[in-house]
Amino acid sequence: MMKYIKMIRRGDIIVVLLLMLGSFLPLGVFTYVQATADQTNLQAVVEVDGDVVHVFDLVDDGETETYHYKDEHGHENVLVRTGMSVKMTEATCSDQVCVRMAAIDQVGDTILCLPHKMLVEVRSDSPVENNNEIDVLSLR
Repeated sequence: MMKYIKMIRRGDIIVVLLLMLGSFLPLGVFTYVQATADQTNLQAVVEVDGDVVHVFDLVDDGETETYHYKDEHGHENVLVRTGMSVKMTEATCSDQVCVRMAAIDQVGDTILCLPHKMLVEVRSDSPVENNNEIDVLSLR
């Protein structure tokens, strides 16, 4: 055991520590983006196969809004907006993972129904202040 400890050099320790610190970088970036997001004008965007099919305005009006989606293959989903949150209450997919997901109400929260290729995401509808900034999509 001592033989292996003697093989470790100062540079090795520095590299390991830098890698450990770097592993927390995504957590910091996503926390910063979430904290600086505008939480006043929220929308829940419903996309199927990349196409926007419905948009809920998340306003605290105490009302309930229901959206029924049915495609040409017979896939059905029911989304319910109650105040500032959206929940998928019914789906005809076999696994029902999307129905068991919690209601979403924060920027970046998502509900995903993989068999039906449906994504529900909470977004802020405020315009981007600086278009020259690098965002997640431009890194792809």
